[in-house]
Amino acid sequence: MDYNKFEDRISDWIENSMDIKDRKEFEKFLAENPEYQSKVDSVRNSINIMKSAPSLKTSEAFDSKLQDRINSINNSEKSSTGILGFSRQNFAYLTLSVFCIFMLSAYLLQPSESNYYIADEDTASEESASDQDDTELKEVELLNDVNGSFVSDKD
Repeated sequence: MDYNKFEDRISDWIENSMDIKDRKEFEKFLAENPEYQSKVDSVRNSINIMKSAPSLKTSEAFDSKLQDRINSINNSEKSSTGILGFSRQNFAYLTLSVFCIFMLSAYLLQPSESNYYIADEDTASEESASDQDDTELKEVELLNDVNGSFVSDKD
């Protein structure tokens, strides 16, 4: 028998409501584990205190009044559910959380500034290359005409 099974059966053993087989098993466990005797004594003391305590008398309508009170509390909680079924405080937390997630997403999804620098550098290098090409063409001072003849820029 393990300790949990022992604990579950203490009150049955004290009140002598066990069958013979279970009672012998319980007593054998208690004999093998004398350190658990204090637990048995504690439960026995608690049972004696409960038996000697005065009983509480209630009115005959106590149960129905209690049930009516529970129902009225449940109904008042249902009518004041707040916003979209959330209490006002939980709705405020939910709104704040959604706002923070939105702001974080917007921040993480924006392009980084380093991409702009790389693009500017690429554009600048392309511009400088095209300026060099234009300079070379102007130095030659010849352009290709529509009919394939070469003309001078000075004309």
